[in-house]
Amino acid sequence: MENINEALSLLLVGLTTVLIILYLVVLIGNGVIRFTNRFIPAETMAVKKEFATGKAKPTNPAKIAAVIAAVEAITGGKGIQFTVQRHVAIVGQVCPDG
Repeated sequence: MENINEALSLLLVGLTTVLIILYLVVLIGNGVIRFTNRFIPAETMAVKKEFATGKAKPTNPAKIAAVIAAVEAITGGKGIQFTVQRHVAIVGQVCPDG
């Protein structure tokens, strides 16, 4: 009978610990969301959304030059970079690259 009592008490302590940790995760997550919504301007989020949906194209020549230099360095000058695209994976959808 002692073994069953010990097992049930360990079960109760473990479940309580898990519930407390999950509750803390939810509270911290909500705090991060509220902090982000309060201190990051809406314009910044709108610009990022346009990049993610493909409506705006990044035209930073320094980044394009860095990508081209990286391709040349990795492939030893044999690689050809046709385009520079940003692929954003959305949960529940398949990326076009497979």
